[in-house]
Amino acid sequence: MTDTPEGTEPSDVTDKGHSPMGGLSRLIHPSSPAVMLDEIDRMLVTLLAEDPRASHRKLAQRLNVSGPTVGDRIARLERLGVIRGYTVSVDWATLGLPVEVYIPIIIAPGADLERIVTDLKRIPELASLDVVTGVYDLMTRFRLRDHLHLQRLLLERIWPIDGLQRIETFLSLGAVDTGSLLERMMSPDSDLT
Repeated sequence: MTDTPEGTEPSDVTDKGHSPMGGLSRLIHPSSPAVMLDEIDRMLVTLLAEDPRASHRKLAQRLNVSGPTVGDRIARLERLGVIRGYTVSVDWATLGLPVEVYIPIIIAPGADLERIVTDLKRIPELASLDVVTGVYDLMTRFRLRDHLHLQRLLLERIWPIDGLQRIETFLSLGAVDTGSLLERMMSPDSDLT
């Protein structure tokens, strides 16, 4: 067991010389507790994922329940945090950003993690930022126009960030359609249910 100063949790204590990721937990969105869903809830979430604009009436017909029941269940799922919002699926290539690049990052010991995260979040092209295990500390994903855009991103926005020990660049050659994760996980055959 690691000794920590009295009144503190181990995650509150950081040794900047030895733990470059110490203290990053306060920047990560906390996980939500699992929520029990019945078959109608699972089917409703799946249907909304397929068509977030579906009317309550249409959903009620598909689920063989009343419209008010659908409304009540959606409100409950939103309150519980199961449904966190409704999104639009964008084809980034049609918006002039066809290049997707992953940039894993290793943080230097003693680096100011909050400032690094803040600097990365200020980059408009940032699509995602995850704290990861393994060789790298952070995994970033960006949407770009072309090679010149990537070059400018690296030279002008990422490499100047103090505290980055090492980065790599992985260009996506294209996405493979794996089907709907939500549909697979909400299936009665899933271990989740």
